[in-house]
Amino acid sequence: MATEGYEVHVYAEHQDEEDPGIYFHSVKTIPFPKSLRLLSFAIKATKEIENGNYDITFGVGNTLKADVLQPHGGVHWAWFWRSLRAYDHPILWMIKFFGRVLSLKQWISGWIEDAPYKKAKFAKIIAISEMVKMDMIRWYQIPEERITVVYNGVDIEHFHPRNRQYRGEIRRRHGIGDELVILFVSNNFRMKGLGFLIKALAKIRKGNPLPFKLLVLGRDRQGSYLRLARENGIFEEVVFAGSTNEPEKYYGASDFLVHPTFYDACSLTVLEALASGLPVITTHSNGAGGIITQGQEGFVISDPRGEKILIEKISFLLDRERVEKASIAARRLAETYSIERNWKEMKNIFQKNLLEEVTIG
Repeated sequence: MATEGYEVHVYAEHQDEEDPGIYFHSVKTIPFPKSLRLLSFAIKATKEIENGNYDITFGVGNTLKADVLQPHGGVHWAWFWRSLRAYDHPILWMIKFFGRVLSLKQWISGWIEDAPYKKAKFAKIIAISEMVKMDMIRWYQIPEERITVVYNGVDIEHFHPRNRQYRGEIRRRHGIGDELVILFVSNNFRMKGLGFLIKALAKIRKGNPLPFKLLVLGRDRQGSYLRLARENGIFEEVVFAGSTNEPEKYYGASDFLVHPTFYDACSLTVLEALASGLPVITTHSNGAGGIITQGQEGFVISDPRGEKILIEKISFLLDRERVEKASIAARRLAETYSIERNWKEMKNIFQKNLLEEVTIG
């Protein structure tokens, strides 16, 4: 927006880097506890934005009102319930459930999200996936015509099949040879279904002689998953790479992505994988799954706990010819979800909103 001549003001608790074309406003918050940090930011940021007298205001979360709302985290209460399914043991489920019910942070987060919807403090809502749109309609009874879906965009030049040039480098770094590499990317292993994925791969290993590796990228705790892999007889097949600031190289070193998540509003990991030419297996609880055509760029399954269907879809892609065909389709799909396409759609919404305000005035 700044490069196209718009005057852009950003309100945030802090910013990682300066940009001479953008006006940054630091919002002071009550740092502890986290519930008050969220609440104080929402109240102060909303007040400061109102005092700014801007032509249009845009909220991506944690504001009590805005002309255009685009909550990047999806719908809080949809996340609240779906993500609990990651706890398959009933005792763990109950502990987590009551922990959330008794958490002031959860209720504050829900109240902040509820505020603009219940008070109709918006002109337009943008959902970052069709799934999020349906959740908004269900949880807040928003009329469908007031919601526009604009999927996230991905940098299709940064994430590109040409990154396969790093295939040898990354595989040597982690002791991987010519095996098919299944990539898993997350900083929340439980929420993204890693445990269920390891169990499914253990059963595949028993019935499929084709060698493969599971490459896990992310900074979550590894201990329980290493034990799970050992107990299920695939300790040698699971490689934990930790976190990285060069994820594009890991996409280039892999053959397909499995992202059996319990909740993602619209996973950038999936879009980055598709742009890198990786077929994807994900779930209906991931908004990004809404752009995938079954059997072409990959598969979308109903439940990450559904071991049988997960095994079936992974087994299907454990075939180099199928992966190569799906890789072409994956890249072709990602090219239609570029950052440039995203900005064009967003700009049209902003300009239309401004025109409507002028006409009403």
